[in-house]
Amino acid sequence: MIYKQKIRPKNLELIVRKVNFDYAHPLNKNRYWAENSPMLTHFFNAFQATFPEGEKLFIQAALDGASILMKKGKMSAQFRSDLKNFIRQEALHSRQHIKWTDALIQLGYKKLKTYDNRLRRFRIFSRKHFPTVVRLAITAAAEHYTASLAYLFTHVKPNILINFPLEFKGLLLYHAMEEIEHKSVCFDLFQNVSGSYLIRMFGFLFVTIDLIYSVFIRMRYLLKKDRKFGSRLRLNLFNFIFGKKGLVKGLSFRVKDFLKPSFHPWNTDEREFINKIFQKYQSEMNIIPFKV
Repeated sequence: MIYKQKIRPKNLELIVRKVNFDYAHPLNKNRYWAENSPMLTHFFNAFQATFPEGEKLFIQAALDGASILMKKGKMSAQFRSDLKNFIRQEALHSRQHIKWTDALIQLGYKKLKTYDNRLRRFRIFSRKHFPTVVRLAITAAAEHYTASLAYLFTHVKPNILINFPLEFKGLLLYHAMEEIEHKSVCFDLFQNVSGSYLIRMFGFLFVTIDLIYSVFIRMRYLLKKDRKFGSRLRLNLFNFIFGKKGLVKGLSFRVKDFLKPSFHPWNTDEREFINKIFQKYQSEMNIIPFKV
């Protein structure tokens, strides 16, 4: 019996949703669309720009891990369905974040393409040289971070998204909903392929360092391009990330959960709460479930 089935919520459904937003319009209307704040705007611009290549890495790791399970005869029908929908969700996320990044490039932030190419080279290199179990550990840790950030911006700091333009709010809420739904898929793949706590911790450490670095260098570039990277903004940025009410503080208890040997993503279930927020905007954002 596959490990996932022991803890998977009985009413869990991974829903593939179709969205198609025009990110160029709000960017052209107001370059600093997040509360007129260069810092907050470029945090989200930088963070989301890491997704397309990252999600391709996740999909490849999941497929490679699944092939190992299939050879061992450990792939249940339910898990096969979840894996298929996870891949569909991630592929559609990637398309939208590519559109968002392309809109930024058209606005003049052309070096984002260079950063994207670096991630692509790493993705190709890692598939050739990293064992599948290591890439699964990296993926499981990254998926925990994305699900945790989804929790942070819907539960802990929900007011941040309220005044965003519909296109950005729509994508972020849609992405958050689906990250919560599929948050255990790659973790369970890792548990079945290896389950090594040490390898899981290596994946977590790798992702923690890489995520901070990847977001920071993009954010620094975006702010410097706009000549906004002054001492006051750097102080505000430090407080935004490391302050008493910053991102690190807001994520700390979720990080501690992941460090526990007994951790499983479905030890907590945020679907009902985030779905209430999501349903409020779903029709307005024209986000619909569909069959691929």
